[in-house]
Amino acid sequence: KELGIHPDTFNSMKFRNSIPYPQILNFLNERNISINYFFYGSSPKDQLECENKYKILKLYKTNASLGGGGINDLIDCSELIMDEKLLNFFGSKECEFITCYGESMEPLIKDGSICVIDRNKTFKNKSICVINTRDGLFIKQVLKQDDGVILHSLNPLYEDIFYKNGDFLLIGVVIGELSRL
Repeated sequence: KELGIHPDTFNSMKFRNSIPYPQILNFLNERNISINYFFYGSSPKDQLECENKYKILKLYKTNASLGGGGINDLIDCSELIMDEKLLNFFGSKECEFITCYGESMEPLIKDGSICVIDRNKTFKNKSICVINTRDGLFIKQVLKQDDGVILHSLNPLYEDIFYKNGDFLLIGVVIGELSRL
């Protein structure tokens, strides 16, 4: 009756394996009853422990260039579930991940790796950063100048690039890298 369904109808639905999920979910929500507790017997406390142990972060699948600049008309984003211990290793709980391509930052950052970026970390001279420019998205070592920045490649085969103040946007500081062996 609490579900708004006659008991005979409910029994018939159970027999046909046709559970009235919308009515059950509304019933649980109105009474502030945990859905996991109702269906699986798991305590809401267990859920909190899980939420404290793992974090959902964003992975941007872009053309972040380690070389000549990546153009990104459409940015695809997916979610990663990360263990807090790994985030503690990187020293950031609010980091994001970005795929990167090119060889200009080798041997430190490899082609096809995933860079861990922190948008809130304070920029320091010579930090490796994600920078957006009119020429595309770069991952480079940033050398601060009075009138702009020099984007420096660690690979000596690539030349430095200079951008005046106002011609670039610092997206975040690279705090780590994930790559295959």
